Amino acid sequence: MKIAVVGAGIMGTGIGQVFAEGGLEVTFYGPRRESLERALARIAKNQEQMRASGLAVDEGSLARLRVTQDLGEAVGDADFVSESAPEDLGLKQALFRELDRLAPPRAILSTDTSGLSITTLASVTERPERVVGFHWFNPPHLMLPVEVTRGERTSEATMRETCGLARRVGRRPIRVERAVPGFLWNRLQLALLREAFHIVEQGIASPEDVDLAVQWGLGFRWAAVGPLRVVDLAGLGTFRAVADYLYPELSAARAPQPVLEEKIKRGESGARAGRGFYDYPSGAHEELIRLRDARLMTLRRVLAPDNGT
Repeated sequence: MKIAVVGAGIMGTGIGQVFAEGGLEVTFYGPRRESLERALARIAKNQEQMRASGLAVDEGSLARLRVTQDLGEAVGDADFVSESAPEDLGLKQALFRELDRLAPPRAILSTDTSGLSITTLASVTERPERVVGFHWFNPPHLMLPVEVTRGERTSEATMRETCGLARRVGRRPIRVERAVPGFLWNRLQLALLREAFHIVEQGIASPEDVDLAVQWGLGFRWAAVGPLRVVDLAGLGTFRAVADYLYPELSAARAPQPVLEEKIKRGESGARAGRGFYDYPSGAHEELIRLRDARLMTLRRVLAPDNGT
C-alpha cells in the first residue's frame, strides 16, 4: 500500500513516521526542500528518543520514506492521501481540488483537520464518498487514538478502510459518525478547558491546582478507565444526583472567557512567549516538550505494552 503525506510540519512528520514504521511506502510532499529535510531529521530524532525509552522502532522504516516537492509525483500512484496543511478552509479546498485531479480514482483523500467541515472539503472533489477525516493527536508518533470522521457523503467502505489502515499501523480508530464542529476529541477537551478557565477566573483555584486535579486525578484515573466506564462502575444514580445540583453551577460561557483574552492581549500567549498561565524561562518550551514526550513514552510502555495493537 502506498501512502502520500501532504504537509511536512509537526503533524505530517509524525503521521508519515507512523505509516513507515507500519511497513508502508510513504512519500512526503512539501513545497520547500528545507522543510522536507527537517521532517526527516525530526523522525530520526523521534526514533532515537523512542529507542532510549524502550519503545520498539522499525529500523528499516526510514528506507521506506521518500520526499518530493512535486505534488503530482507524491500522490500520482497513492492508495491513501493524508493531508496536514494549515487549518485554513480556503487553502485546504484548493489543495483538495488538486489532490482530486492528481490522485488515482481509487485513492482515499483524508484530512487531519481538527474541526473543519469534511463535507465542505469533499464538495470540491469528484469523489466525496472517498473523502474522510483522519485526525491525529499531537504528538502523532506517540498518541494511539485517531479520529475517523464521516462527512455527509463518506461511504461506509471508506470508513472501514481508513479504520483498518489505522489498526494496521498500531493506532486505535475512533469513529465519529457525524461531523459536528470539533468532532470528539476537541469537544471533550474544550468542555473541560471552559470550566478550567472559569475556575481560575473566579479565583476558585490556582492554575497549579487545576493542573494537579486533572493530571493526577481525572487524567490518572481516565488513563485506566474512561469517563463513561467510571460512571458505570460508580453507578449512574450517583452521577445523576451530582449532575442535578452541579450542572446549573458550571460555566456556560458562549465565548472565550476574559481571563484568556486578556492574557493574549498582554502578550502572555504561552510557553514560547515566556508566560501564559505560568512563567517560563528562555528555552523552557523545548525542554517541556521533551519532558512531555518522555512521560508519554513511559505511559505507552506501561499501558500499551503490545505497541497499542
